[in-house]
Amino acid sequence: MTEQDSAATNHLIALGKVTIFYVPSHKLDDPRFYDGQKTARSSIHEFLMHHYRAYTQTPTPVKGFWVDPTGQLVHDVMERFEVSFANESDFDGLVQFLVELCRCLNEEAIYVTRGERSFLISRDVPDSAGA
Repeated sequence: MTEQDSAATNHLIALGKVTIFYVPSHKLDDPRFYDGQKTARSSIHEFLMHHYRAYTQTPTPVKGFWVDPTGQLVHDVMERFEVSFANESDFDGLVQFLVELCRCLNEEAIYVTRGERSFLISRDVPDSAGA
């Protein structure tokens, strides 16, 4: 490692593993899809700022495609949220928040990536989880 590389490293602040999740765009700003008083977007903002003190939200929507439990192809326009943290207990807190978000938005699941792994955060406990 050169002296210049070492000097550059001194400026780095490790944030931990990146975690990304997607939420349907049309449900973010409509209070009918949340609790009638606040919006999903404001709830996400408050949660992420309170627990992690920073996040990134991509306003340019992306389109997600999946097969629903009845076998039908479904698609939706999604917005991306990104947050970083090092502790698995912080990830557990985000999972609990996203379970509640699924319920409020009447979504079956929310797609999440953490590092190189991907997950569905399910509104309900899947049948196979108890087996």
